Amino acid sequence: MSTEQPLSPEAFQSALAHLLALPDRAGLAALVEREPLVLSDEFLAAAQQAALDPSAERLRERLAWLTDLRQHAEQDVPAALRAVMAASTLEELRQVADRWPLTLTDAFAEAVEHLAQQFVDAGQQEAADGLRQRLVGLAQLRIYRETWTETPHGKAIFAFLSAEDDAAALSVFHAHRDLLDHPEAQRTLDEVLQGGDPESQRRLEKRRALLRYLRGEEHA
Repeated sequence: MSTEQPLSPEAFQSALAHLLALPDRAGLAALVEREPLVLSDEFLAAAQQAALDPSAERLRERLAWLTDLRQHAEQDVPAALRAVMAASTLEELRQVADRWPLTLTDAFAEAVEHLAQQFVDAGQQEAADGLRQRLVGLAQLRIYRETWTETPHGKAIFAFLSAEDDAAALSVFHAHRDLLDHPEAQRTLDEVLQGGDPESQRRLEKRRALLRYLRGEEHA
């Protein structure tokens, strides 16, 4: 079984725009958590084709970041697989996906299915069924994260989070005050989004604090 789906032009263009909007490498891990599509074979192949354009220097740079991240992620597969096998609820799976964004990629789903088939071949049907149930949970998380960022609420939060500096984030806040000056936006930044590597986590913490400050300022 594979969770791989055909890459629509709309999904590709949206993910590509988010990738190109990254001001620096620090935000890459957070982007992968929200849009695991960018680590899929199909997206990378299409993006590499687009990067053949001589003017696509920015895209080539960001594809190099993605390649490095993917190679590093592949080294984490055994640990991520153990964590998935240990997860017994959807919430625990979400925590695993927060720590290892690679668990929401096509390649990881194929690795889990391969392991499940090995269990079947060894006569361990119960273990195989458990793994496949976790695959369903991971697929649900992936669909949620890929579609969530396409909502007005998600787009506003993503724009605020990925703004180049605090001044740009302030402009985003004022442009989308109806969406960002809201407890749900704060909850999303505080409780739902994770930063991945330490540098991305520090950036996320700064934006969390900034949103709390701006919301307090607006309500004063």
